[in-house]
Amino acid sequence: MLGFAVNQSTEWRPRLQELLADYVRRQAEPRAAAKADGVKIDRVAAARAWHAELVDHGLAAPGWPKSAGGLDLSVEEQLDYYRLTTAAGAPPHPCQLSFILAPTLISHGTQEQKDRFLRPLLRADEFWCQGFSEPGAGSDLASLSTRAVRDGAIYRITGQKVWTSMADRADWMFALVRTGPPGRSTDGITYLLIPMDSPGITVRPLRDISGGAHFAEVFFDDVVVPVDNRIGVEGQGWSIMRTSLGHERATAFLADEFKYRRTVDQVVRLLVTRGLDSDPLVRQHIARLESDVHAIAANSARALSAVLRGEDPGGVASVNRLVKSEFEQRMHALALRASGPRAALGSRAADAVDGGRWTYGYLMSRATTIGAGTAEIQRNTIAEAVLGLPSHRGEGTREAAVIPGAPLAVTEPTEVELRDVLATVLRTRVDVTALLDPGRRFDIADPAVWSALVDFGLPGLAVEESAGGAGAAPRLLYAAIEEAAAALVPAPLVPTVIALDVAVQTGATAAAKRITAGAAAAFAVPLHDDGWVTSGIDLPVWDGSALTGVVPVVAGAPVAEILLVLARSERGEGELLVAVDPGDAGVHVAAQQPLDLTATIGSVTLTGATGQPLSSGSTLRHGLRTARRRALLAVAADSVGVSARALSMAVAWAAQRQQFGRPIGSFQAISHRCADMLVALEGARSQVLAAAEADLDADESDCLVNLAAAAALDGAVSAAEATIQIHGGIGFTWEHPAHLLLRRAQANAVAVGRAEALRDHAARELLASLQERRLERALAR
Repeated sequence: MLGFAVNQSTEWRPRLQELLADYVRRQAEPRAAAKADGVKIDRVAAARAWHAELVDHGLAAPGWPKSAGGLDLSVEEQLDYYRLTTAAGAPPHPCQLSFILAPTLISHGTQEQKDRFLRPLLRADEFWCQGFSEPGAGSDLASLSTRAVRDGAIYRITGQKVWTSMADRADWMFALVRTGPPGRSTDGITYLLIPMDSPGITVRPLRDISGGAHFAEVFFDDVVVPVDNRIGVEGQGWSIMRTSLGHERATAFLADEFKYRRTVDQVVRLLVTRGLDSDPLVRQHIARLESDVHAIAANSARALSAVLRGEDPGGVASVNRLVKSEFEQRMHALALRASGPRAALGSRAADAVDGGRWTYGYLMSRATTIGAGTAEIQRNTIAEAVLGLPSHRGEGTREAAVIPGAPLAVTEPTEVELRDVLATVLRTRVDVTALLDPGRRFDIADPAVWSALVDFGLPGLAVEESAGGAGAAPRLLYAAIEEAAAALVPAPLVPTVIALDVAVQTGATAAAKRITAGAAAAFAVPLHDDGWVTSGIDLPVWDGSALTGVVPVVAGAPVAEILLVLARSERGEGELLVAVDPGDAGVHVAAQQPLDLTATIGSVTLTGATGQPLSSGSTLRHGLRTARRRALLAVAADSVGVSARALSMAVAWAAQRQQFGRPIGSFQAISHRCADMLVALEGARSQVLAAAEADLDADESDCLVNLAAAAALDGAVSAAEATIQIHGGIGFTWEHPAHLLLRRAQANAVAVGRAEALRDHAARELLASLQERRLERALAR
């Protein structure tokens, strides 16, 4: 047990809140004085002092085990921890590289090494640098050549490291050195801890494009390091390094969510100040940044959950590493855009916006897709180690981390079981060949498939048991919809789920019970690019006893047993929801040829049709808002399933198809496209499932839902287009099922609102409070 693992009450939150409140009080006066005097606070010294306080109070390292001096908090508690420290303006640890080493020490270090290094690491008493990259081994780290020769109880090190951040101020370096035979091999690499004041070490700073010297070359000339400073077994450093990097990325990104949240908010405020929020293209950029933050956060939580379960988070962590690096570049590019003409000023210019931070940040962000493995290498890793595509170097094929298209990390065993069982059932029911029969009728669904879905508990999986449902969490419903879409089910699952949600949320209990029992249903409501039209002259008219009007495009209408029609009162009494039997007189459903060959679609014409009013007034209005969010997630989940099937098809073909004497998946043009498909799929899936766990009854969830749906809709179209491209000519034939995915993706793209409109809604919501404050200031003047 470590000597500093003390005073760790389970009541960490009130103790942290008390310490943070005291910290804010103590910092107020010095910060005000420094600002008045035009003096810059020594941020490193301030951060060191704060993190020493955290350690001394037993409040450091929220995710570390208690045996290592941490708090051993759950994922949710860690999120709360970082939320509290970020809101208080507490500084991050001044040496983030330490947290690449820390999990390595915790997992592979001796007790003596843990006792010696972890406390000063956490307190920031000692700084660390990372000695991985070399002149001949950057992204290709397995080619490193720095030698460590065993000489009794010591190693003698000779060689060079480069791009070493913080080398000029670090007390220690954690390094990979070659103790085995020379050459390109992951065998014979050893993990060592090297004192930076050792005789024979020379540090030569390197100036980067910002003008600063943030990294250096480090030369080793017969540097002596004790064998006791080795982590793990000699020659096993590669596997030790990979484990620790996966853990570091999972935990570091959890904290990054709050850093990014704060920085994106600052960029958005800058855009509003400059009056750029009225530009619809800028609003799209804002929404995409917000979506990126949500994806990073959701992926991080999934990866950390895997770590806490003792599983390898490598797949999700690699995806998140790529997302984060490219997000940082987009964020700073947008900030530079907001700087207007002053973007032409250098970061040290007197008139630079915000003291030049955005110019400096933009230049520094170019390193995010280079350091710690370039974006291209990250895509190689994702393609080869995660998806199992053939090596681009001709080194064979590794086993995929997961079945391509399947979730990289699932947090609940119940979800794993649900996905496996439903996928197995549907594989035996769905006949893709029959879907491609040119003579197949387009006004019918497959009754056997629908029966299998109903037997499984759909569409009422997430409906309360009192209404005939299974009472499962919404997340499980959307996971089931995803699996059904991946199987290309020719059944009206999503239209029925949407109609069921409308019935449940508007209090139409009898209709909800009938649908939950297995009756196919459809919600007849006019559509435009923003989604449902819930008021106005486009709605059918209810005269008190009958309906008249036309709803031109209704998904699932040709096979529906119940139609829920949104209508307007002829007497001006507002909107109401009316249940209609499609077989009744005055109801005509005209089946139309669908773009999506797995679906049915038609127009609904009502000519004095009788019906049963179900809901009206505030109950209907509130219910429709909630049902809309659930409808968006249902269609989004379906689109995630399309993306998953497209990726699965693409990877299988890329591994099988030979060109120029090798599988096409070994060509980076193909493998990187597959990697990008996976990145988009996991981002959309994470956001959809995270949104499913939000309070969907609250209007505050609108932004989360809109962004998740937009990511899923766009991702499905891109994935389907990509799989056709990867298949080449065969993918363009009618007989190949790839076009079924494209058709389904494009039909989803207009089912509940286009992605561009959803992002615009989200951006407007994000901007609303800032715009109100701008108006208040203008009026005050």
